[in-house]
Amino acid sequence: MREVPTSINSKEFLTSVLKEGLRPDCRYSYDYRDINISFGPQWGHAEVLLGRTRVLARVSCQVSQPSPYRPSEGNLIFHVNLSRMSAVKFNSTKTDFSTVITRLLERTIKETRVIDTESLCIVSGEKVIKLRVDLTLLDYAGNAIDACCIAAMVALSHFKRPEFLVNGEEITVFSAKEREPVPLSVLHLPITCTIGFCGEKILVDPTDEEESVMDGYVSIATNTHHEICYIYLGGGVTLTPSLVTKCCEISSLKTQEISSLITKSLENDKRDRKKSGTDKPTTINDLTLQEKLDRLYVNNRKNKKEIEVSDDVKDSTFSSITIRYIDEVETVEEDGTGIVSSETPKSTPTTPMETESFPGF
Repeated sequence: MREVPTSINSKEFLTSVLKEGLRPDCRYSYDYRDINISFGPQWGHAEVLLGRTRVLARVSCQVSQPSPYRPSEGNLIFHVNLSRMSAVKFNSTKTDFSTVITRLLERTIKETRVIDTESLCIVSGEKVIKLRVDLTLLDYAGNAIDACCIAAMVALSHFKRPEFLVNGEEITVFSAKEREPVPLSVLHLPITCTIGFCGEKILVDPTDEEESVMDGYVSIATNTHHEICYIYLGGGVTLTPSLVTKCCEISSLKTQEISSLITKSLENDKRDRKKSGTDKPTTINDLTLQEKLDRLYVNNRKNKKEIEVSDDVKDSTFSSITIRYIDEVETVEEDGTGIVSSETPKSTPTTPMETESFPGF
């Protein structure tokens, strides 16, 4: 399916209306559309609605090897997916516009060190935590750059990484049910403000209809400290120094408004989770039978035994289990401290808990 181009009459009408200082949605030139922020059940899942532009963000992490140039720092990568159902013009999974948004996010968030990457180091030069931010454009109605930037910052501020413990050469990564996850160290909050130009008129947060008649646009990323993080110029429009200064002032003011909205949304979600009790880790009695088995694998990792539960074990207190070996059967009891004592097995099978990747919480 091909994109239907805007008719000449529509372009002439929009151009004449915008030059008179009017906008089709009855906004002023410096006004943003309504911004709605919602969160998913897991940490790092956020959905941002900018007018009718909808972006879904998800943050995940895994243990990986660090860069040889920065052995004591974690990594942060972005992946932008412009869904085909969001707009007809996004007819492929990888477009030039998605590359532009990805590079803009990298320069705005990654290169300005929004996240303290040194706090993501587990063992210097060997193991670090790599963060991945997946952004999916679900519905497109203009200004996808600002919507993606807001969604990325909201998801990173909302995400909590799992706790880990280093004991010599052994690294243990705890799940959210064993230990409470740790929030990321966010040093500052940069937000992009996209400003379109139609003749001599300035249009903040342009819609898809306004983008079709714009001469160009500029995206300016500023933080709450009134610092300019990044400037991207698109469309080939020429800007004077006075116009650039004016756009930076507008971006700084809009960043303050959006940052306060993000902070308020995060506080409301924290209050709702605390009220519903979903912000606390699950106790031992709330774990499933397989999760209790996995915990025994972690506590008894040195022995590496293959554990199988007999059919008659149904008690939630999990007082005893049956360990089957190839040539013998032995019962091991838990003493209540989480430590399992047993003899050295005759066979050493591979345990399913020894993995280095895990999904985001």
